[in-house]
Amino acid sequence: MQTFRTKLSQVKAALQDAAVYCGHGYESVSDEAAALVLGAARLAPEQPLSLLDQPFPIEAEPRLEALVGQRCRQRLPVAYCLQEAYLAGLRFIADPRALIPRSPVAHVVEERLAPWWPVDREPGVIVDVCCGGGSLGLVAAEAFPRAMVLLSDLDEQALSLASENIALHGRADRVCAMRADLLTSLSSGSVDVVLANPPYVSRAEMADLPPEYSAEPRMALEADAEGTALAVRLLREGARVLAPDGLMLLEVGETWMTLEDRLPKVPFLWLELPQGGSGVAAISAQELRDWDAAGIL
Repeated sequence: MQTFRTKLSQVKAALQDAAVYCGHGYESVSDEAAALVLGAARLAPEQPLSLLDQPFPIEAEPRLEALVGQRCRQRLPVAYCLQEAYLAGLRFIADPRALIPRSPVAHVVEERLAPWWPVDREPGVIVDVCCGGGSLGLVAAEAFPRAMVLLSDLDEQALSLASENIALHGRADRVCAMRADLLTSLSSGSVDVVLANPPYVSRAEMADLPPEYSAEPRMALEADAEGTALAVRLLREGARVLAPDGLMLLEVGETWMTLEDRLPKVPFLWLELPQGGSGVAAISAQELRDWDAAGIL
């Protein structure tokens, strides 16, 4: 009899033999194996340990074989194999129309932007720019139940996925998706919080990424000027669109040192995130306006 325990062991061994890269929401092949086995059995991620010694459903065998083949031979990330991903405790539809949800910014948003946003004040308008499938904005809608949230992206395919995730979470009353080039279409001073996770991988770095990244949309990963072009634009545009007491969270990952080299006079505050992740800056609207007025952006 094949149990969940034996299936987990078999799938873990297959993933190890294929030398898969775990960088899309799962930290290890053990985590990926558990997700694939449970997904094939059509069970939720949270299960009791007693399941391990239960029989693995015969009808799930073909599904598991197909999922392992996608993961090991096609090198599809687990989220694309299962068509779902989790971020900050929320489930999202995931497919190659947008990046897999994994931004460390989500953990800051989940904590209501503390300590960078006053605990007694609710933002009126939040913009998730370069939103992809809309995960950050929808985490914000969960954290701030009275805020209006705008999911903004240039890619219509990503926006179609974002719209599906809005419907999945039942947020159409105060979350909307729109096509826009960064923040250019927004009025001056109209936004309280900008969540910005733009493409920031340089062309040289793209060539060195593990095969799993080739399944994701290239335009959502790669940026010009050694990965800093869109980040610099967002800083300049944020100075205009943020309300006087507004806040921007900007994620540039490992490109943070390159961004500092490009803007040497900008005193970025890089956050230390307890859940991991790097290259996330918290920037007030006043700081952006001061930097812009000083001509250092």
